[in-house]
Amino acid sequence: MHPKIVEAVSEAVARGYQIHPDAIELLESVVEKIDVNLVLREALLRKLHAGEIQSVLTGEEVQAMVAPLVVTAEPEQASKPSSSPLRPEEVAEVEVLKDPTEVIAPLEGLEGYRSLFMSRLYKLYNVVKQRPDSRQVRSISSLNRTAGQEAKVAGLILEKKLVRNRVELVLDDETGCLDVSVNGPEALSLSSEFLQDQLVIADIRFGRSGAAVAKTILHPDVPDRTPSYSKKRVYAVLTSDIHIGSRTFLFEAFQRFILWLSGRLGDEEIVSRVRYLVVAGDLVDGVGIYPDQQRDLEEQDVSRQFLKLAQLLEQVPKQITIVLTPGNHDPVRQALPQPAIPRDYAEPLYALDNARILGSPAFLRLNGVSILAYHGRSLDDVVATTPGLSYARPAIAMKLLLKARHLAPIYGGRTPIAPEREDHLVIEEVPDIFHAGHVHVLDRDEYRGTLILNSGAWQSQTAFQANMGIEPTPGIVPLVDLSTLTTITRNFTKPSGQEGA
Repeated sequence: MHPKIVEAVSEAVARGYQIHPDAIELLESVVEKIDVNLVLREALLRKLHAGEIQSVLTGEEVQAMVAPLVVTAEPEQASKPSSSPLRPEEVAEVEVLKDPTEVIAPLEGLEGYRSLFMSRLYKLYNVVKQRPDSRQVRSISSLNRTAGQEAKVAGLILEKKLVRNRVELVLDDETGCLDVSVNGPEALSLSSEFLQDQLVIADIRFGRSGAAVAKTILHPDVPDRTPSYSKKRVYAVLTSDIHIGSRTFLFEAFQRFILWLSGRLGDEEIVSRVRYLVVAGDLVDGVGIYPDQQRDLEEQDVSRQFLKLAQLLEQVPKQITIVLTPGNHDPVRQALPQPAIPRDYAEPLYALDNARILGSPAFLRLNGVSILAYHGRSLDDVVATTPGLSYARPAIAMKLLLKARHLAPIYGGRTPIAPEREDHLVIEEVPDIFHAGHVHVLDRDEYRGTLILNSGAWQSQTAFQANMGIEPTPGIVPLVDLSTLTTITRNFTKPSGQEGA
């Protein structure tokens, strides 16, 4: 028996599976053409996914795995993993700039929320001070409210309502509240541009009645800037919402994705330069996330959901750093910010040599390019409260968060926010890439030098999404060339993994 087959069979037996002689004979016939270890792992994962534990792997099952690999391996330009060593300058360079896991410090009750919003206010004040037009911001209590007096103020939107052809705002800072009217034809558009509880900067003028009217009203916003680029051509694969354990998880598509990352489905020029896989939450479908979820689960043990995920991710080449952050389906606290997924549930992920397990939001620097990775739970509130927005274009909602310089400004909606000592959801530093998921729709945009990317999902349409009219775009993966910040996609719902959505 060939040494490679001995090694592969030994690994299968160690996992509790027997190999039928027909399967071994088939592997002997192709051992020089394909990676037999990879084939057996994939075949065993299929059995595990189907709930077949400690069973016999048949020749027919191995044949189903071997056939497509032999076809792609035989042509002259077959795509095989490069055997040449990595050049040192192309090795992954990962720097974790911010991770909430170790700094989360919740406070109870009113004190906690007061501390949270004061932290939000001060952090956003510091953002505002970087604007050249915002150096003369006055506190609300210091305003001279005499008719004709003008001033610049900054405060959180405590209330917002549309009255005929104007928008009425109540702004709040640490010294008091101010009623501000925004009049004229821009009022309607302004009502949809600003989010509840976000900070705004307003140039106001007091009328004879002492009422404040805004001449202009602005976001903290992002300055015009040139993003950072990697000095070497390396790719980051951005994805999210895998939902292992769900009956609607696209196992075959995700399996093709793993094979592609391993260099078995073509694209050698690109695959050889992939150095990062960033997954922005909902790694598993979880248990008890919503009523009667058990009806939608193929695997009802959350620890086994993570085991299955780890068995898939362990096949990712070791030169690719895998960054994993949580979402609302993962077994962490639901309130933002979220710490890293606990080892108690996900020990197999922590055992992966090339994995980094972080909280959400996480701020990273990959080969010199900064990435803000956030699951995107607050997109539900942004879409629900902003006229004209829909789940079909999540990148537009993400742009509003970027303008507001806050990942979840709306308090009291669908997004739970923890009463923390410090608001870790303020976007203090502008990222080169803003990556989110949650809504299961692939979308891309750019804003003032920042690439905005919502990365879709690995789950077909659920009953909830159908009721909401959401059309997901699963199995389509965006890749970012970090040397140019250009984006390409690969569609793994199609056998060829061809480009495009």
